[in-house]
Amino acid sequence: MNIKAYSSKIKNFFSSSDKEDKKLKSDISISKTSSTPKTILVIFPLDQNFFRVASYSYRNLPYDRRMIEFHYIINNNFSDSFSLRRGAIYKMNLDSKFNIINKSSLLSDLNKINFDVIIDLNIHYQEKLEDFIIQQSNYKIGFKHKKSDFLYNVQLDISKTQIAENGYQKILDLI
Repeated sequence: MNIKAYSSKIKNFFSSSDKEDKKLKSDISISKTSSTPKTILVIFPLDQNFFRVASYSYRNLPYDRRMIEFHYIINNNFSDSFSLRRGAIYKMNLDSKFNIINKSSLLSDLNKINFDVIIDLNIHYQEKLEDFIIQQSNYKIGFKHKKSDFLYNVQLDISKTQIAENGYQKILDLI
């Protein structure tokens, strides 16, 4: 099965819903499709509340997956509350209008790395992050929103549950 067909299958799986709201179990895992992903970029939410939830949900991430090289993009304003210390941390500096001041230098650094997976943990569309997401990668994982078909080949729809932590957990299960 080619990557597009597989990605489509994953996308359809997560967008389908069970009428009785039963919890769906899946054996789908990106890490099982070929070899384990070696290099993963995780883009943490720009919103402080979602950042806290994502940071808590992913607190053990690098330690349970020792064979993976992690890279994280975070809002520099939240760096004091970012607990992950294994992996490369890239800090976005934002101006008063929330534009990324150091965007070109971050992209220059990140474009030197071949990512197997790029994960965007922002629940809502963030136009200022598009350039980070559209880098070359086998898989791009994110949440369903108005531009998600353009950005991701694996999408999660949490519109029915509205619980970000459940979506973050589903992404963890994939990798």
